Amino acid sequence: MDFKNGTATFVMPHWRDENNITKKYLDETLATIFNQTDSNWQLVIVDDMSPCKEAVDYLDEVKAKHPEKIHIIKKTTNDGPGHCRNLGIRWAYENKSPFVAFLDADDLSDPKRIEVARKIFVSNPEASVVYSTFKVIDENSNLVPDNKLSPSIIEITDGHKHNPPQGPNAWIEIGTEKGYTNLTSATVVKTDLAFKYPFPAEKVSEDSHAWMRYSSGGKSFVYTPEIPTLYRIPQNTAGSSSRSREGGKSGFYRAKARVDIDGFSRAIEIAITNGKIMVEQRDELMIKFLLKLADTIQQEQEIEIMREIVAQADRMNKAVTDQIIQERGYSSWARK
Repeated sequence: MDFKNGTATFVMPHWRDENNITKKYLDETLATIFNQTDSNWQLVIVDDMSPCKEAVDYLDEVKAKHPEKIHIIKKTTNDGPGHCRNLGIRWAYENKSPFVAFLDADDLSDPKRIEVARKIFVSNPEASVVYSTFKVIDENSNLVPDNKLSPSIIEITDGHKHNPPQGPNAWIEIGTEKGYTNLTSATVVKTDLAFKYPFPAEKVSEDSHAWMRYSSGGKSFVYTPEIPTLYRIPQNTAGSSSRSREGGKSGFYRAKARVDIDGFSRAIEIAITNGKIMVEQRDELMIKFLLKLADTIQQEQEIEIMREIVAQADRMNKAVTDQIIQERGYSSWARK
């Protein structure tokens, strides 16, 4: 792959009902792509069977204006953003694009995103994934103050301020110490790696599942603060679509726990196969991961789910679980 001169690919899942605000979001997102300082890019928009004909027709209009830059894939089933990204990755792979930049249809990219990512991939052959921090914006594209953000979002942004995970085993630090780290719309990955480890057939936390396998199966994660993404979280709605699909907040976090546990488990097996870790490390790593996940979920006040995760760690090895709980100061909530 030619990282210096090859054409980067933005991969964007798309779904729209009759709500016109999503068209406004899409236009703002597209503007940030066309404002890239590095113009050597292409965009693949994958429509996830939008029920709104006007929305699908609008994608055709966008492509007609920029046929050399934009490619549209229209699905005939609704399978979620992970499946859409897989189709976009396949398109990039078949068209020999060296790296893909994920971007959801309502988030905003920094104008130097492709330029900075390209420089990192060219200067550092070991880099497999480049990610940045993000700032949260509302439905009107205004910055959301920290006191309006959920504990899990604060956990991510705080993790970027103090030694963000990097290197060949970033998945271990992310899974056992930091928690979720790289936002989808702030992640750029080498196409070969993304093609090898597709997003799972899930509609919740499918990105975290992929990142774990990218790290354990690839080379190095690289963090850069230079290209912060603007991540849209509307403040005057009932909640995210993923939470709604899973039956509210508790359903969402129960699904997230299931998918995250599977993702980390698969990352362990990939790392063992690749000789990155020893088989003997498997159980301790998994217990540390489970307890960090339980910590994140208890911060969201999902106590029942937290207790189920701690019980899973106990079943693996209660003595090791007790030791890690003590070392990490989790006793105040893990053993109540």
